[in-house]
Amino acid sequence: MKATVADIARSCGLSTATVDRVLNNRPGASAANRQRVMEAAKQLGYLPTLDQVVLPSKPAHLEFFLPIGSNAFMADLAHHIEDYAARLPLVASCRIHNLAGISPSALQSAVENLSLKANGVGVIAVDHPRTRNILRELVEAGIRLVTLVSDVPAAPRSAYVGIDNRVAGRTAALLMGRFLGGRTGHLAMMVGSRSYRGHE
Repeated sequence: MKATVADIARSCGLSTATVDRVLNNRPGASAANRQRVMEAAKQLGYLPTLDQVVLPSKPAHLEFFLPIGSNAFMADLAHHIEDYAARLPLVASCRIHNLAGISPSALQSAVENLSLKANGVGVIAVDHPRTRNILRELVEAGIRLVTLVSDVPAAPRSAYVGIDNRVAGRTAALLMGRFLGGRTGHLAMMVGSRSYRGHE
């Protein structure tokens, strides 16, 4: 069984927060603690060895399909994807497609403009039968697929990048319940679209 962040924390006598900061290269950990964490992670087999890392034979051409519109979160995400991809030597190109909406037909229209060179696609999409068919066709064409922010679990994706929105929703409900302090009342819930799995 693969080691966890908690295993690494126990091994080196540090908090899981410190281990997380080190493993994700965030500030807030001393050089000594960084070294302790990395040594423990290596000893426990948390980090892959060079013979386990499979690098592509040539730089990848990546394309992302995001419903940016006027959504500041989506615009920020697109900016960070482009910025990070520009710094990676294994990325030959990165193209962001601004979807005209969240419908499967908007995704279909955008996918028709997919570059013939594309090796990988990242997508924020609604979990819908037509969406799953579109994504399945991409994978069948040899393109690696990653779903972002809101998952499409029935699609043949390589990975999902995002939080567990159901756990986040339960946590939000728990906190709202505590804020009420035993009182009863009505709550208003606002979501962008209930079509996203992450907004269920």
